[in-house]
Amino acid sequence: MPSILDNIVRSTTDINDEVICANMLASAKCAADAYLNAMMTSTTPELRSLYSASLNEVVAGHSALTELSVNKGWAKPYTPPVDQLTEVIDKSQRVVE
Repeated sequence: MPSILDNIVRSTTDINDEVICANMLASAKCAADAYLNAMMTSTTPELRSLYSASLNEVVAGHSALTELSVNKGWAKPYTPPVDQLTEVIDKSQRVVE
């Protein structure tokens, strides 16, 4: 049974699959940074191996999310950079309005 707080969040939050995917990509990037830093600063081979394996899993997940994002048309990696920036600016202005 949804609570009042759930209803308030749903009515004030514009969330969809594209937003969720973008957040998951950002989280995966942060996780990859953390595992890479941990691996590079580890002193024992066992820890380096553990962090390296985890880093590989995070990178694989990020690759899958990136592929999904491109297939759905949420990310357009081959459009010119000026067009990509224009699209981001347009989206941000729609959010503010």
